[in-house]
Amino acid sequence: MTDVKLRTDQGKAVVQGKTSVPFKTFVTLILQRKVFALFKKWGEEPVVIESDLLTSLASAPQDSQENRAHLVLVTLGVGVLVGVFCMSLGLAILEIFGFVLSKREFFIIAGLLLLLTLLTSILSKIQRRSRAEKITESMEKVASLLSK
Repeated sequence: MTDVKLRTDQGKAVVQGKTSVPFKTFVTLILQRKVFALFKKWGEEPVVIESDLLTSLASAPQDSQENRAHLVLVTLGVGVLVGVFCMSLGLAILEIFGFVLSKREFFIIAGLLLLLTLLTSILSKIQRRSRAEKITESMEKVASLLSK
C-alpha cells in the first residue's frame, strides 16, 4: 500500500503530486527516451494503473529476438521465391520477343547477384555490431544500477 495525500477539485479526488496521462502517451515517452538513467531515482516509486491494464500488459506476448528472426527468415524465403518467379517471367518475356541470353549474360547476372549477396551480408554484419554494442551498453547500465 502507498500513502497518498488527496485533495478535492470540483467534486473529484486528486492525488497530490501525481499527474494523469493516457496510456498511449506514457508508453510513447518510454519508447522514445533513454530511461535507464531514471531507474536510480525513480526505480522504487509506485506507479498506479488500472488492474485490467496491468493484467493485459502481463498477458501480452513478449517481443523476443526469436520472433524477429522467424520474421526475417520467412521474409527472406518469400523474397527468394518472388525473385525466382520474376526472373523466370522476365526470361520468358525476353524469349517471346526473340531475345535469347547466352552463357556470358547468365554469368554476368549470376555475378551481380553474388556481389549483391556479399554486399548485403557485409551491411548486415555492420548493423549487428552496432546492435550488439547497444545491448552491451544497456547491460552495463543495468549492472551499475543493481550494484548501487
